[in-house]
Amino acid sequence: MYCNKANANQLTALLIAHGIRDIVVCPGSRNGVLAHNFHAAPLLNAHPVTDERSAGFVALGLALATGRPAAVCVTSGSALLATLPAVSEAYFRHIPLIVISADRPPQWIGQMDGQTLPQQHALQPYADTYNIIEPQNETERWGNNRLINEALCRCREPKGRPVHFNLPISEPLFAFTTPALPCERMVKACAASAPAPLPDEIVSLIAEASNPLLVVGQCEQREAEIIDRLDGAGRMLVLPELTTPSALCRRTALLEADDHLLYLYSPDVVVHIGGNFIGKAVKRLLREYLPFYLIRIDLSDTLCDTFCHLTHHVQADPIDAAAQLLYALPENQNVKNASVAFDRRTAQVDAANLDALPFSDLTAMRLLAKRLERQDGTVLHLGNSSVVRNAALFFDSHRLRVHCNRGVNGIEGSLSTAVGHALGTTWQVWAVLGDLSALYDANALWNTQLPPNLRIVVFNNGGGQIFSRLPGLYCSEAAPGLIAAAHGYSLEHIAAAFGLEYHAAHSLAEADSAFTAMLATSGKAQLTEIFTRSADNEEARIKYQEIINALVNE
Repeated sequence: MYCNKANANQLTALLIAHGIRDIVVCPGSRNGVLAHNFHAAPLLNAHPVTDERSAGFVALGLALATGRPAAVCVTSGSALLATLPAVSEAYFRHIPLIVISADRPPQWIGQMDGQTLPQQHALQPYADTYNIIEPQNETERWGNNRLINEALCRCREPKGRPVHFNLPISEPLFAFTTPALPCERMVKACAASAPAPLPDEIVSLIAEASNPLLVVGQCEQREAEIIDRLDGAGRMLVLPELTTPSALCRRTALLEADDHLLYLYSPDVVVHIGGNFIGKAVKRLLREYLPFYLIRIDLSDTLCDTFCHLTHHVQADPIDAAAQLLYALPENQNVKNASVAFDRRTAQVDAANLDALPFSDLTAMRLLAKRLERQDGTVLHLGNSSVVRNAALFFDSHRLRVHCNRGVNGIEGSLSTAVGHALGTTWQVWAVLGDLSALYDANALWNTQLPPNLRIVVFNNGGGQIFSRLPGLYCSEAAPGLIAAAHGYSLEHIAAAFGLEYHAAHSLAEADSAFTAMLATSGKAQLTEIFTRSADNEEARIKYQEIINALVNE
């Protein structure tokens, strides 16, 4: 039997899965459940050492002797600090040492409660702390799994480093009622090789797949266009987003409204590259969809598990990896058929009659996309929330250079980023924003060198339109004013104060006229404010969804 602490059982199971065999155990009550598990697990060798300082060095010696990571387990309080001399030695010699500490409830720190001190980050800068909580739901279990896998992969790198697992253990402490360790997902770290970035086992895994899929998050390198060739040559079905330079970027936006194409394809190997991923439907589909292998390729030593099914992590340049796969993978008829189906559906959506839609953010965005699609030398900076999602339905990032502050930003900084880009290029830079983003960042226009190649389009719908899509939110009386920030402001006088040419549009005809003026050469930066009603925007979104649904049922 094992203990009844889920975090201790998760850690024990993954230590075994990653090939850890030797654990030096120091006495204590708070770490007693861990000591019990290490004794009960048949594949683990528990070595008792009373002095924590000595125990750290004993584990160091075990790691040197066996060539694999060894662990030392201590109780709470200053016992952890006693391992620091061994940890610092391991850090500078790249010896894979694992420190496991039991912890007490943090609310008792500083309350004269014995053996209680801040244990997270206590071993820095020599070892990062991974806090493995007692999970209360499946999301927290997944979080523990990802952290444990990340730490153990990092420890086993060629130039490995010590890592620290800190486990809060609540009272009552001692109940040994779990008959078996949990079946935990193990993530395998695969080292890149020269000259080919992907190891043979990864290439073989993808090559043997019936329905391989490449999912691409934000990737602004122009070299990323090679991913289109993977799809065109029938090697992998590619799902990029608008924030990647790709002629296929609208596929992901299409799946937001029509996800059955991905279900029909049924990927069995998914490769994930790139940064922040906007499409919520695709994230939901892949998080819920099983089974498949999920391979993440990036240069980081952090496990990015966006889709919650990570099985392999390769530290390599993703563009170099795509180039390798282009020549290493065989043609796949399933990929070709799925690619044709996606392209056919995209063409059907393009040809759909949207005349029934009211003047709205959607119809104005579609018009703007048509006006800019043939403009060479154009940069597009998109605001977050509704704007980037609406733009993804109509814009082609293969023709335009598309940027969006999708790292961690919300409404802040989008206009300032576009101003900076315009200062550094002779191309026209179009900043397309929502009203809250523009008003929040209006000081971006407080610039004595405001460049004349800057074009700003603001969708003014009187507040945060994205909030109308959140189920149940408008049951709250606080929603319009306190959450969606409803307002009655215009940017006309702001534009005048900073010397911009200003255009207002209350209809498609006025928007078309404004866009024509903005495309012309001018000695000033220009701003067009498109006024729409929130109710019309919601009606247009619903009718657009109905049009897509009708295409699916044809």
